Parts: sequence; structure tokens; C-alpha cells
Amino acid sequence: MAMNGIVSTSMREKGMDYRINFGLTLPLIRNIAESYTPNAELAQYLWKEQIRESKMLATWLYPVNEMNPDKAQQWAEEIPYPEIADICCMNLFIKLPFAIQKASEWVTSDKDILRYTGYQLFNRLMMQNRYPDKTVEENLISSVLNQDDREISSIRIATLNCIKRLMHRDLQTAKHTADIFRHISETGNDRQKRFAEEILLEYEFCKDTLFPTQDK
Repeated sequence: MAMNGIVSTSMREKGMDYRINFGLTLPLIRNIAESYTPNAELAQYLWKEQIRESKMLATWLYPVNEMNPDKAQQWAEEIPYPEIADICCMNLFIKLPFAIQKASEWVTSDKDILRYTGYQLFNRLMMQNRYPDKTVEENLISSVLNQDDREISSIRIATLNCIKRLMHRDLQTAKHTADIFRHISETGNDRQKRFAEEILLEYEFCKDTLFPTQDK
């Protein structure tokens, strides 16, 4: 593999300091993965390497039917950076039959990377119309309401995208969510108000564009 020095240097400057980083693009890494047969032992070996491309390859090569909840938990806890969390969600976690359960657990974790992974996984699940049941939905919203002002920016963005995606379920869900955040827009601090305003704007989009006939 040829190293892309510009990309790898840029990543280091952004805090992603892998032991080795070739700076390869996702399409190229995917092409490499397609030349191998999925194999749990190989994927686990690659995952343990502190090499960006090895970790990404592992997410394509771990057989979905061989990953159990404990192994998924182990991998999630070992994710070093949001970039790897995104790839895990896209290639592997979203295909697991217990994906919603894990996402629900992770968004309430005290570990930043698990919370980020949980919100990103929920977002991808809902993009496939795999919405959580009402109990999990309420827990998801509660996890957002319980965030404090020290939450890191990547999690705030993932959270906002996740709640917006939840509102795309139907107009009833969009309205229920908007009603919760409307109160926050009036009583919260500046950060909470900005977040709530984004949610209220999304509700208008849902009402006027996504579900115009349901509002009649």
C-alpha cells in the first residue's frame, strides 16, 4: 500500500495519531477488502493492529453471523477515533440483529466514544427505516436531554443528526419531539436553546415537506 503523506499528516494534526496511517481512501480500502473472504480470525488480527487501514479492513472482513453482543461491545470499547466508529457502524454494527439494543446501551455510556458510536449507529439504522420502539425512542431522547455543556462537539453533531432522523419517522413523532424541545428553547441555556431551535426548524421541514398530507 502506498502512503498518502498529505492525508495522514492532516489526520495527525486533527488528533488521529495512529501508529501507522497510510492515508488510503475508503473506496481503495473497500477494494482491498473485496479481494479477501470474510474471516473472523483475520479480522480480529487486523483490528488489534494500531494501523488505520487495518482497523477499517477488519470491519469489512468480520463475518456478521459470528459477531455476538460481547464481541461487538469489545470492539466498540476499543474504537480509537470517531472515524473508525463511523466505519464500524456502516460496515458491521448496522448488520447485527441486536444493533438497536447496542445503540441504546451505548448512548447512555459514560465513555465518549461509545456515546458517539451509539448515536451514529441509531442514525444509520433509521436511515434504513429501522426505527426503535417507543420505549427505546424515549430513552434516546432522554439521553440527549441529560447531556451537559461539556459534551464534545462530535457527539453534539451526532446527537443532533440522530434526533432529526428520528423525527423523519412520522409526523406524530416529529411533533412529540418538537414539543419536548420547544420547552427547552424557552428555558434552557444558550447551547440548549441553539440545539432546540435546530429541532424546531426540522419539525417545520417534516410538517411542510416530509408529511404535508398528515398535517391536514
